[in-house]
Amino acid sequence: MNCSNCGGEMREGYLFGSKDGAFSFANEVPPFFINAKKMDGFVEVTSLEAGKRIKLQGFICENCRQILVKY
Repeated sequence: MNCSNCGGEMREGYLFGSKDGAFSFANEVPPFFINAKKMDGFVEVTSLEAGKRIKLQGFICENCRQILVKY
């Protein structure tokens, strides 16, 4: 797959996080004591799975430092 930014070759792999975590997306990062699900534009990208490492398959362009993932 070619990068949409620079046209270079993207490498396939996984974006992953530490154990007991989850990925979310919103218009801005919520303050620590605010429930993230109440933030404007909130999307749960991965669910919380205690004791498991979260991962998303995707592509990385190391030239322009972009990552493309599907959730």
